[in-house]
Amino acid sequence: MKHYVLAALVLAALGGCSSKEDGPQTVAAAFNQDFALHYRQSASLPAAASPPELTIAVAELDYSICPKNVNCIAPDYAAPTLTITAANGQPQQLKLPVEGVRPYSPTWIDTASVRANGRRYVVYYRSWTAARSKDTPGKADIILNLRVARP
Repeated sequence: MKHYVLAALVLAALGGCSSKEDGPQTVAAAFNQDFALHYRQSASLPAAASPPELTIAVAELDYSICPKNVNCIAPDYAAPTLTITAANGQPQQLKLPVEGVRPYSPTWIDTASVRANGRRYVVYYRSWTAARSKDTPGKADIILNLRVARP
């Protein structure tokens, strides 16, 4: 009888294990095309390359979103810090600023130039959206729309 109870306990413990990864999946993206990333998600560019020429990950996200039915003085914003990793594994951080003269709108376009793999890449921060189904969206509810170009 003890063997049956032990077997049932082992099966219950194994059933509680999850084979899913903790973080979001890597997105396969192409140069000169828009792609969307969530907080802690990464994109491999180009999609067919192994190893990828560039990997872009959302390392940190500063944001402020006014809750529903509240009149806020400060505008909504989402300012990501991206980790850009070259094919040789050398990472660099790109922090898109919160302060500065620019429109605080989810549809503004911001660009930055980075060097990796002996060449220049242009990172376009196209827009951001937040899930409005929640009263106060968290970092995981914000979607960042990016594009990377090889001039």
